[in-house]
Amino acid sequence: MFNDVSIVSTAVSSFNNAALYSPYFFVVGLFSIPLFFMVYLYGRDFITRIGWANQDIEAKVGFWSVLFLVLWLMIFGGNYAVIRDGISLLPVSVATVLFASMVFVVNQAKKMNYLSKIATKKSKWFVLLSLVVLAVFSAKPTLWGILLQLSAVFCGMVVGSRLNTKLSNIFWGSMIFVVMSILILMQPEFFRFGQLGNLTLIHVGAVLLCGFFGITALVAKYTNARGKIYQSAYIKLKWLFRILSIFAFVLLVSTESVPVFAGLLASLAINEMLSIYHGKTSYEKVFKQSWALMLISFGIIIICPVISLLGTAYLFSVSEKLHYKDFTKLL
Repeated sequence: MFNDVSIVSTAVSSFNNAALYSPYFFVVGLFSIPLFFMVYLYGRDFITRIGWANQDIEAKVGFWSVLFLVLWLMIFGGNYAVIRDGISLLPVSVATVLFASMVFVVNQAKKMNYLSKIATKKSKWFVLLSLVVLAVFSAKPTLWGILLQLSAVFCGMVVGSRLNTKLSNIFWGSMIFVVMSILILMQPEFFRFGQLGNLTLIHVGAVLLCGFFGITALVAKYTNARGKIYQSAYIKLKWLFRILSIFAFVLLVSTESVPVFAGLLASLAINEMLSIYHGKTSYEKVFKQSWALMLISFGIIIICPVISLLGTAYLFSVSEKLHYKDFTKLL
C-alpha cells in the first residue's frame, strides 16, 4: 500500500517545508545582537586596529561588503536544478548581480591600490584559481550554472579593471543590495530564506526594511533640498503616496508579489523625494545611517554576520546617535 521511497521523500519534503517556514535568520539575528552591540561600543578601537581610522571608511566598508556578497553568492549552495519555473529570470539575475558586484569590487580595489599587492604573476594565478574553485562549488549540480556564474565574475573583473572612473559606494552598493532583496523575495527557497507563498510577516518585513533603507540612502544622497513645492500641493501629494504605500504593503503581505514590492519601494522613494525637495535642509546624516542599516539588515537576512558587523562599524563612525525621527520626517 505504501512505498518506502515515497514515505521517505514525503517526510524529507515536510521537514524542508517546516524548516523554510521558520524565520531562522531572525533567530540568528537575535542571538547576534550582543556581538553587534560590542562592535558598536568598541567600534573606534576596532576601526583603529584594522587601520581604517584615518582612511575613507565608506570606501572600505563598501568594498568589503560587496566582496563578501560575491563570495556568499558563489558558495552558499544555490541549486539551479530546483527552480520551479521552466523559464526563470533568477539565473540571469544572479549572474547580473555578480557581474555588477565584481565591476565595483575590482574598480574600488584599483582605486585603493589593492591590485598592486597582487600584481605578481603567481598572485594573479592564485586569484583566478580561487575563483574557479568557488565556481565549482556554486550553482551545483548544473554545469551551465557554474559556467554562467564564473563567466559573470570573470567579465566583471575585466570590465572593472578597464574602467577608469571611480564608482560611487552609495549608489552601487545600495543598488546591488536592493536588487538582491528583490531576488530573495522572487525565489526565497533558492536563497534558503523561506518558502514562497508561505512567508511570515517577519520574512516580508525584513526584506522590506532592507529595501527601504537602500532606497532611502539613494534618495537622501541624490535629492537636493529646493523648497519650491507649494504647501497645498505638497500635502496632497504626500498623502497620495502614503495611501498608495499602505495599499501596496497590504497587497505585498497577502500576495508576496515582486512587482508589488518594487512598486512599494518606488512609492516610498517618491514620498521621500517630495519631503527632501520640499524642505530646505540636507539629509546627509540620514543617508549614511540608512546605508549602514541596509548593510546590517541584509547581513541578518542572508545570515552573513560580517556584512552586518561592517555596517555596524560604519554606523558608529558616522553618527553618535540614531534618531528614528529623522526617518519619520521623510515619510
